[in-house]
Amino acid sequence: MCVAQAANIFGAGIVAGAFLMGSFAVHPASARLNASPHVLLRQELIRRLAQWMPPFMLLPVVASTVAVMLCRTSVFRTLDALGLALSLATIGITVGVNVPLNRRFAGWSPEALPQDWQDYVDHWNVAHSARTATAVTAFLCAIFAAR
Repeated sequence: MCVAQAANIFGAGIVAGAFLMGSFAVHPASARLNASPHVLLRQELIRRLAQWMPPFMLLPVVASTVAVMLCRTSVFRTLDALGLALSLATIGITVGVNVPLNRRFAGWSPEALPQDWQDYVDHWNVAHSARTATAVTAFLCAIFAAR
């Protein structure tokens, strides 16, 4: 296995795992909270994850780019290229939808939420589902490309 492919598996796996954990555990649990604690939890997650997720999201982009250029046969390069496209799509969804909504959420006062606050959360969740799908598929591409 090429070192770039190993780095791709690691980075794509971290991203996919974090997004799956959010989808299957954090978001359903937070949906059971009242509005104020829900927003406080969301704000705290945004604050913490904003530090850690960008480097992990960029790692598969860099690693799969190197893998496409240097590793293996055309079949595996095709998987690396598909994984690269999916990792870029994950970043695109994040930057285009989730980050602007995160900025909106971060500015809210939990005691004075807009009446349509849940609509914004629902929109965020739809985008999160899409980026989770692209991240998991990118991870699968990274795994199969390394065979």
